[in-house]
This record gives sequence, structure tokens and C-alpha cells, in this order.
Amino acid sequence: MPIESLFSQTPNLPNIPKVIKQLIEQFNNGDASASDISKNIQMDQVLSAKIIRLANSARYGAGRKISGIDSAVVMLGMDVLKTLVIASGVVGAFKEIEAFDMKSFWRESFMIASICKLIAKHTTCDPETAFTCGIMHNIGELLIHMAHPEYAHKIDKLVQAGANRCDLQDNQFTYNYTQVGAELARRWNFPDEIIQALRQQASPNDFEGYSAYASIIYLANYLNDAFKSNKAPDEVLAHFPSDISKPLAINLISFFESVIELTKAEDDIDAILA
Repeated sequence: MPIESLFSQTPNLPNIPKVIKQLIEQFNNGDASASDISKNIQMDQVLSAKIIRLANSARYGAGRKISGIDSAVVMLGMDVLKTLVIASGVVGAFKEIEAFDMKSFWRESFMIASICKLIAKHTTCDPETAFTCGIMHNIGELLIHMAHPEYAHKIDKLVQAGANRCDLQDNQFTYNYTQVGAELARRWNFPDEIIQALRQQASPNDFEGYSAYASIIYLANYLNDAFKSNKAPDEVLAHFPSDISKPLAINLISFFESVIELTKAEDDIDAILA
């Protein structure tokens, strides 16, 4: 079953709103002003509401009441805004899927994205690109659940028992979630480095063209799984995948201290999911 059939058979193929694409382009344009970005944000009522909600949250509000987008843009800053816009655009592109816990899925994706962003700060990679890779890393799984819900749930159970997801999906569909995610990113006109990262994330060292962002996704998944399992920090560090991390030249000591802080920090996912 070729991957093209999944996209042709999947009803209501998700797409990122035009205003979100324009905003991402503006963030990548160093000449874009806060005023220009505010005008585009105001074209999307849902996004505007989320940004004002976040600006008034305990984490950012600092006791001040923010009622306008212009003030919220100044308050939050470009890095936070870009993160929120990307995450909101990707999350908003997908509708609810029957018998699938979307809220847990996006919480997990947001955590992976946050770890990806943190890892990138300890490398020469761009943190915002890494965040986008993280929020998109498992997007192919959503499409597979939309197209093949019965088989997808069976595979989920086998994976929980220890099976390899890519192997099972390749066997059942002749493609897996990494390929599906990469193809969706291509159709959304995402940069080649993000498409490559999604495609190579499950085995970054097995491809000829090395992708640092694929390695970052792999490491973020490892750390997320380790902390979900309540493994002690020394155990997590002892089993850290050095073959994946070595090309990134990460200083493991300072990096690991930052990761521990991240797990204790508040996240912004509720503002995005609301």
C-alpha cells in the first residue's frame, strides 16, 4: 500500500491555516517588525485569544492585565511567540480522532518539542527549528490513526508490550509514521531540514545524509521516556545514547542540569490546547 494512498484516502487532510504560515515566514525574516506580526496575529481570533491568555498567565503576566495583542507581543517576546504560533498552528490543523486521546498526544509532543529546543541550545542548531521538529515528530502517527484506526490501535498495544513501531507499520502498511510525517511536512512546504529530521528520527545514524535535528528528536524521546519511567538522573545519564549524541558535541554535564530544570518547569501547553 503506497504512502500516496494514505493521503488520498484520508478524509479532511489537515492543513495549517494561511495566517500561521505567514507568521512563521515573518518570524524567519529578521526585518519583520512587532507591529507587522501583531497585525497578522489579529487576523486569527483563536490564536489571538490564546496569546492574550498566555500573556496574562501566572508565568508571564507578572500581575499586569494585558488586553491587546500589541502589548502581548511585547510582553511575550519573539521566541515565545514563535513557539506558540507553530504549536498552535500544528495542533489546530487536526480534528478530534475517535477513541484517541488527543490531549495526551499533544502534551507528549509539546514535552518532546521543549526538550528538543533545550538540546539545540547546547549545540549549533537553531532552537526554534528543533522545537518545530519536536512538535511535528509524531504527526505521522496521527494520520495513521485517522486512516487505519483498527490496525493503529493494535500496533499501539504491541508497542506497549515491547514491539518496534516502525517494523510493525512497515509490515502492515509498507510505510511508517516517520515517512508519513515527513510527507505531510513536505506537503505543508516545511523546510527540507525538518522533512529530513522527521524521516530519519527513528535511526539517525543509519542514513547517508546526517541530520542533526533527527538526532535531537531521538535524544528528546529517550529523555522523555526515561523521566516518565521515573529513572534516577544517574541512570538516565549512564545510558544516554552516546552514539547519537556524539556528532552533536553536547556538554553532557551542563546539558543534563538544564534537562532536570525543564522537567520541573511549568509548560504552556494548556494555553495552546484551550
